[in-house]
Amino acid sequence: MNCPSCSQEMSQEKLDAKYGKSIELDICHPCSAFWFDSLEDLALTPDGVLHLFVVINDNRSTQRNPLGTTMACPRCRQRLVLMHDMQRATRFTYWGCPGDHGHFITFFEFLREKNFIRPLSAPEIATLKQNVRTVICSSCGAPVNVETDAVCPYCRAPLSMLDARQVETVVADLKREAAKRQTVDPTLAVRLLQDRTAVERSFRNTEREPFSFELSDSSGLVEAGLAAVVALIKGR
Repeated sequence: MNCPSCSQEMSQEKLDAKYGKSIELDICHPCSAFWFDSLEDLALTPDGVLHLFVVINDNRSTQRNPLGTTMACPRCRQRLVLMHDMQRATRFTYWGCPGDHGHFITFFEFLREKNFIRPLSAPEIATLKQNVRTVICSSCGAPVNVETDAVCPYCRAPLSMLDARQVETVVADLKREAAKRQTVDPTLAVRLLQDRTAVERSFRNTEREPFSFELSDSSGLVEAGLAAVVALIKGR
């Protein structure tokens, strides 16, 4: 499959899906975006979502292709339509096929859809200003001057960070799903509990020190949070 935006060949990633199935997700790393066939997004298990954390982190780049102004469905070639949606209280956007063959969504908007990203509060922005002057917008890759801007001046995305509580929720869901399986590694439940404890410990001070992870003027807040979570995932 070729990317709807840049027309380059997309790579595929095999992910766990519900009911013991799997899906082959199409990914364009230069555009930092996914193509989900119809209902694939809803079929992902918590473990599949955590796996995408690793994929996004391992392929992050501040040099990303700008998305095309006109994009076509890779299945039926109809023009994709920009869609605005809401998950809980979080707004996100994607490009949908009029024939309902699937949708094209950036890494950043996918994390927003799954409620992993939240805007920074005023105290968190004040804390951020004490540590760095600029950060990279996690949505478009443009530099943002935190001393003057609370949103990206180019794509208007608000300064956001990874929501540690939502990460904990996904790890807890993964533990519950694993416990339901009849054939399971007898040590898996213990290891998953250790994983959740590690995540909680890593982010326990987010309200007091929301930027305790490594951050520089050349990084993004979401990317820094992802790197911290991926280090825990890979280390388990």
